[in-house]
Amino acid sequence: MHRHSTPLRGVKAIAHPQPDNPNYTDVNYAYAGREGHIHEVVEIGGRRLAKVGYKDRKIVYYFIEDLELDESAKRGTFHDEA
Repeated sequence: MHRHSTPLRGVKAIAHPQPDNPNYTDVNYAYAGREGHIHEVVEIGGRRLAKVGYKDRKIVYYFIEDLELDESAKRGTFHDEA
């Protein structure tokens, strides 16, 4: 069972996953340090994960605690770009 939450939609996020975390794959580490924007937040098994979208239209999930969030930056996702 999971729940969706969107108050952080469009917030700028930079992932900093912990090294050697078995919950992450090579894709998570490949996008670490890149600027993305949150599309939504889901809760699965009591843990909050953010669906982060990147300019190349790739979506990668990260635990909220592994994200550096900048709510003061212009909000948006690649869906907002024309």
